[in-house]
Parts: sequence; C-alpha cells; structure tokens
Amino acid sequence: MAATVIISAVLVGVVGLIVRSIYKDKKNGKSSCGGGCGGCSGSCHT
Repeated sequence: MAATVIISAVLVGVVGLIVRSIYKDKKNGKSSCGGGCGGCSGSCHT
C-alpha cells in the first residue's frame, strides 16, 4: 500500500514537471514542432 502511494506521488510530480515545462515553452513562444513547418500538422502555427 505504501509503495503504491509513493509511486503515485512520484508519477504525479513527473507529470506536473512536464506540464510546467510545456506551459513555460508555450508562454515563451517556443513551438513543439521544432520550428519547421514541414512536419507540423498546422496546430502549432496560426
């Protein structure tokens, strides 16, 4: 039981850091498609 709680807390922390990184990148104008439009589906450029 304790192991499940610890593993869940670690996973929630990692996901939180990933979301925070994505948010900061988006706020700073960085694109997730690498800046090239060749492989981009159009969702990162308006």
